[in-house]
Amino acid sequence: METSILWHPGPLIDDAEITQVHELAAAAERADGVAPLSEQPLLNLREADDDVVHLLSWWRGSLAGYAQVDRRGPVPSGELVVRPEHRRHGLGFHLLASATARAQERHDGAPSGQEGGGPPAALHVWAHGDLPAARSLAARSGFVPVRELLVLARPLGGPDEHPFPDVPADLRPRTFVPGADDAAWVRTNARAFAQHPEQGRLTVDDLRARTREDWFDARGLYLLEEEGGGDPVGFVWTKIPDALDAPTGAPHPEGEIYVVGVDPDAQGRGLGRLLTAVGLAHLARAGVREAVLYVDGDNTAALRTYERAGFSRRTADVQYAAAPPGPTGR
Repeated sequence: METSILWHPGPLIDDAEITQVHELAAAAERADGVAPLSEQPLLNLREADDDVVHLLSWWRGSLAGYAQVDRRGPVPSGELVVRPEHRRHGLGFHLLASATARAQERHDGAPSGQEGGGPPAALHVWAHGDLPAARSLAARSGFVPVRELLVLARPLGGPDEHPFPDVPADLRPRTFVPGADDAAWVRTNARAFAQHPEQGRLTVDDLRARTREDWFDARGLYLLEEEGGGDPVGFVWTKIPDALDAPTGAPHPEGEIYVVGVDPDAQGRGLGRLLTAVGLAHLARAGVREAVLYVDGDNTAALRTYERAGFSRRTADVQYAAAPPGPTGR
């Protein structure tokens, strides 16, 4: 197949383009059993600035392949998807090569990930589900695994099996109030995830973009506050993607412990375990049959918490980056 890749920065041009990206991603998910694009790239279709680049390849009026490069962090990240019927013709290889080139500079011409001098940071690309085709493309392109994001799951019974846990007397759980709690949540999230390459840099605008999504329900975002006031010391955010589509009272096949965050100054008090139990209780009361969550494979403390809560590994997403050059002989 003849490959032609068009690219442009910023949000996609119109709703028709956005619809085609969603349809392409849905076709790939039906074929592969895993969504090829994660939440942030989908939000970037409308919300992005010029440091997000969209790469599109068309075939007879249909979107055959799509890739996105986000150059806003210290390390540029990317995701890509090829329509199933257009695979095995080199389109994925060419999309990845083009995305790598786009990652090398910001929209102002400066090297990506660099404030001044030195080589630009290498593109990191997510492979959701780490499918064999993705591993093959990575190997052909000289990319190696650099990060693993585990998908954990556990079955849920009814509310009687997952009661709302007892909370220490000096703490008060309550649900999030959009608008009034935005800035405080962002501050707590930034402290809780200061070392996290994506979660820790969320802004108020990023939060509000998520609250505009169809799945958002403020009743599923719990803040944990100390009696003396101040910013929350922790929070648990749940997500039920199909909640609006299901009849009232109908069970939901799957719900997510979307984020659990604890302020570093409050760690060591078992709040991660407490907040996870709060999230599971909320999902059980909502009729969710299975809970899922995502956690970095090297986050041993969080993994212990979730394993104690009954979670086990379902699958993994793997992030790849170009292999560093080997030693040169003399």
